[in-house]
Amino acid sequence: MNIRKTIIYLLFLGLAVFMMWYLYKDISWENELKPSLMNASWGWIIVSFILGYSATVVRGLRWNLMLEPMGYKAGWWTSIHSVAFGYCMNNLIPRSGELARCTLLNRAEKIPVDKLIGTVILERIVDFLMLGVVILLAFLVKADALNALLNGSDEGATAVDPNSGSGNVLLYLAIAGLAGLVGAWWVLRTFKEHRLVKKVSSFLKGMSEGIRTIFKIKRQFLFWLCSLGIWTLWLLMAYCSMSALQETAHLSFTDTIFFTAAGSLGMIAPTPGGAGGFHLMAVLAFQALGYNGEAGKIYALVSWSLKTALDILIGALGFVLVTSKKIKV
Repeated sequence: MNIRKTIIYLLFLGLAVFMMWYLYKDISWENELKPSLMNASWGWIIVSFILGYSATVVRGLRWNLMLEPMGYKAGWWTSIHSVAFGYCMNNLIPRSGELARCTLLNRAEKIPVDKLIGTVILERIVDFLMLGVVILLAFLVKADALNALLNGSDEGATAVDPNSGSGNVLLYLAIAGLAGLVGAWWVLRTFKEHRLVKKVSSFLKGMSEGIRTIFKIKRQFLFWLCSLGIWTLWLLMAYCSMSALQETAHLSFTDTIFFTAAGSLGMIAPTPGGAGGFHLMAVLAFQALGYNGEAGKIYALVSWSLKTALDILIGALGFVLVTSKKIKV
């Protein structure tokens, strides 16, 4: 890691530490966090872990489907645990997991890293599409809560007045988005010779080629079934983890859909494992749903901590098993 990357990493790590301190400086371990853990239903937590690992398994199997058009085939064991190792690294160094898992699979299966990185870019495009579907579902089942979140309401969905104009927020965002697209198209056309514009154009071209690559996958139905299955498993995992804590056991599955959409946006933050960003969005999502933001803090910290520990453990174990080649499937 060079000096520039080290400085950037330390800045985002510092941001994560600050956000976590700010959110939890008034939360008591003895009076709030410890009782929550002591009263948690560990049966639900174990089921949540199983669902989370199942999503990793499906992602590893889907990776093989993307390798088929290029004439490569990896063992399902190495694919799955290379993905797990990627999750492990993302929790330690932001955005390092993609290259880490490609490097591990290359080491085990001798598949060129550049080809593997191409499939990871394709994965990100598909994940973005799936996130869009989840956000759409959140809008359909929790439109008021989404409006409350966008308006920064502390009183939640129950406080949203449909005649107050808050219902027009999504329309304003759509208009702003359309105007942004038109403006971006004009800039790309007018300043196409500029170095920065060339880089952006090249990136967009790469994304376009990645999207077209989707249709070259041989087993299309299985590919999209896996893609849908990954996000379904994540939704079920979130529902089980919410059911495990007394503070959130009363939440419905539609609440889970909304929370997953908000939490996924928080995970985009370039901090280790989405620390801080996920927790902040959890609080805002709980408030938008009309619930206590303190419950959101407790849920976010407990669920994130347990999942992060599991990701690191499974990823590290997967690295050892794959590199040792003691088990080859």
